[in-house]
Amino acid sequence: MLVNKMKKKNIYILSEQFKREFHGNVLLSLLAATKNFNVFIGTDRVYKKLIKQKLLAPGIFHTKSISHGEDKTTFNKILHSKNFVLTSIDEENGLIHKTNYFKIFIKPRVQLKDLKYYSAFFCWGEYDYRNLIKFLSPYKKKFFCTGSPRVDLWKKRFNRVWENPKLKAKNYILVVSNFAYCNNFFSFDELIKRQEKAGYYRRSPDLKKQEIAYFNYQKKVMFKFIDLIKYLSKNLANNQKIIFRPHPSEKKEFWDKEIGKIKNVEIENKGNIAPLIQNSKVVIQNGCTSSLEAFISNIPIMNFIPYETKGHNFGEFAKDFSINCKSKKQILEFLKKKKYINKNINKEKIVNKRILYLDNELSAKKIVKQWMYLTKKKIFFKDNNISLIKFKLFWFEIFNFHLTNLILILKGKQNLRKHIFHKFLDFNFNEINKFFNELKKILKIKKNIELKKISKEFYLISSK
Repeated sequence: MLVNKMKKKNIYILSEQFKREFHGNVLLSLLAATKNFNVFIGTDRVYKKLIKQKLLAPGIFHTKSISHGEDKTTFNKILHSKNFVLTSIDEENGLIHKTNYFKIFIKPRVQLKDLKYYSAFFCWGEYDYRNLIKFLSPYKKKFFCTGSPRVDLWKKRFNRVWENPKLKAKNYILVVSNFAYCNNFFSFDELIKRQEKAGYYRRSPDLKKQEIAYFNYQKKVMFKFIDLIKYLSKNLANNQKIIFRPHPSEKKEFWDKEIGKIKNVEIENKGNIAPLIQNSKVVIQNGCTSSLEAFISNIPIMNFIPYETKGHNFGEFAKDFSINCKSKKQILEFLKKKKYINKNINKEKIVNKRILYLDNELSAKKIVKQWMYLTKKKIFFKDNNISLIKFKLFWFEIFNFHLTNLILILKGKQNLRKHIFHKFLDFNFNEINKFFNELKKILKIKKNIELKKISKEFYLISSK
């Protein structure tokens, strides 16, 4: 039975996109657990259920964004009223965009009416920190330039957790897809409606214009990527493997149809992208966050830009540190070279200003220090009834799953099931536990800290 014998302060981390942010949150939770915190990681629907039923003791609530729609504002207000200390790091970040950070990112995603409920907002680097304190100066003391735990895991220190001999043996080129607007689980019209409902366009009309321009741009570039993969398949050596990684929000079926039958191409959409990047020879993409991950991981990064950008600046920052190629022939010529030169000191400085990664101290550790300060004067020593939470979530998740299935059947949209549950669909507890234990070894943590599963979408990391 999961019962906490020793009273500790609680931290609750909201983690919605398993493939993107869960591993970074595990690192963050592990370091917090060494400081005598109970750390829970869960999804939005789980937290709302537990808060509504008054099953969570007050503590720090760490979320992935500040402003979304009225539901988010209401939830912020409820948590604050219940004596929770709110903190955030925006997992969307918007740091790959070149300019207009205020109009495209800050205005739609960070409202003053929500920020007033928060005690700390953790920034990825100097770029977003400077912009945030400039445009939201009344709350400038709430912003901290810590960096991101996700970026910690891209550093050489953690290479071991991503090592995969089977992947390495494939000697492959990784092609990363970034077409979540034109090949999404939902139509572009539906995506627009969601943004409108969340109030993004009301707060930033420029965002809508840029997203429409980006959608049209993606449609053209996507088919150039298909052409590129076919071209490389024919012109590279026969034993050269190409692994293709769809964006987490994309329809894999589209790619199965277009490139799935090419003999030396493998489509891989499961789990975190880090092992695919770390074990690859080179990464090819178009203005994707994976470009930053590859650069920091010291993997050569190619930016395939067959068309000039018009009407948007999404992904433009990738041009400043990548090897930019306008044609498939340029890419082929580069891939045939024996040595790939990717980094230089100037590029490292450019990237580090945007995303803090050259510090010796872990970003996760900086966040934990701030949490310790925020809870220093707070009396949060109250245990959660883990057994009751486990029981409630067991029935909640069964009911939620079957009710969703029933609604989809009645609407004749059964095919949407995997899209609705895609964020945590390929979660493998044994793999995550192995990752967790490897982190403990790398960090030389001797304290008896465990990762425990409470439900499919709720986990606890704490010391015995």
